[in-house]
Amino acid sequence: MKRRHFLTLPLKLSSAAVLSGADQLTKSQSAPDLVFGVIADPQYADYPNKGTRSYRDSLRKMKGAMKEFNELSLNFVVTLGDVIDRDMKSFAPMLALYQQFKAPCRFVLGNHDFSVQDDEKSGVMKTLSMKQAYFSEEMGNWRMIYLDGTEVSTFRYPKDDPRTLQAERLLETLKKKGVKQALPWNGAIGKEQLAWLKRELEASKTKRQRVILFNHFPVCPGGGAHHLWNADEVTDVIATYPNVVAYMNGHNHRGHYRMHDGCHFLNLKGMVETNHHNAFALVRCYADRIEVDGFESEPDRHLALV
Repeated sequence: MKRRHFLTLPLKLSSAAVLSGADQLTKSQSAPDLVFGVIADPQYADYPNKGTRSYRDSLRKMKGAMKEFNELSLNFVVTLGDVIDRDMKSFAPMLALYQQFKAPCRFVLGNHDFSVQDDEKSGVMKTLSMKQAYFSEEMGNWRMIYLDGTEVSTFRYPKDDPRTLQAERLLETLKKKGVKQALPWNGAIGKEQLAWLKRELEASKTKRQRVILFNHFPVCPGGGAHHLWNADEVTDVIATYPNVVAYMNGHNHRGHYRMHDGCHFLNLKGMVETNHHNAFALVRCYADRIEVDGFESEPDRHLALV
C-alpha cells in the first residue's frame, strides 16, 4: 500500500540548520516531539463516480488509513475538511470508522461538510463532535491551531440567514475587484477569529512554542482558485510570527507545496480522487524538521525548520 517515493525539497537553511554528520545521525535517531496523521477531503457519499472523484471508495480508503494509523502511537489524527461530499446521511458511515481510530480525531470544517439541507446546517458541528469551530491545543513545545475558513461563506448558514446575505455581498465585492479566489466554494476567516489567532500566536511566542496551523482552505502566497477569500490577511499574520512553521490544508485535491518566509505551506491531496490511489500522511515533528511520510499518491517530504 505504501508508495516509496521520497521527495527532498530545496530549502533555504541557515548556518545553524546545517548539521555535522554525527549530529544528523543523532537527530535522526531521536524520538519525535509528536506524531500525527493527516487526511484531506475524503468527501464520502453513496453516489456514482463523477470525473476523477470516487465517492463510495472513500470508505475503503479510510479503512486503509485507519489500519496504518492504528499500528502506531499517535498524538491525534486531523481531517482537513470535507468528511462528506453531500447529504447529512453520509456522515454516519464515515464517523463509524472514525470511532475505530485509536488516536483522538480532530476536524476542521470544509465547504462540502455543509452540503446538507438548510435546516441541518446547524447540526454539522454536533455531528462531528466539535464544541468549537476553531480551537487550539498545546503539546509540549508545540501548539496546534485549527482554523475555520467556512466562518464567512455563502454555504455555512441557511439561505435566508443574515450571515449568508452578508457573505454574498462580500463575494460580489471581491468579484468586482478581480480577486481570483472570489468563488462560492471558498470562504473567509472573520475579524474575531483573526484577533483570536493573533492572541494564540502571541501566547505561543511567549512560551517559545512552534506552531502548526490547520485549515481547509489554502492561503499560500501566490493565490489560486481554491484560496481563502482573505488569504493575504492570514499570511500577513503568519509572517509576523517566525514560530509558525507550517500551515496544512486540503480543498485543492491536486495538492501543493511552497515554503514562504520560513513557513511550510502544505496542501494535502484529496483522498476522494480516483478509485485506486489513496492519499494521506503521517507527520513526525522534531526540533529541527518535520517529516511527512506520504502514502500512495501523497509524496514524502522533508521540511527543515530554521
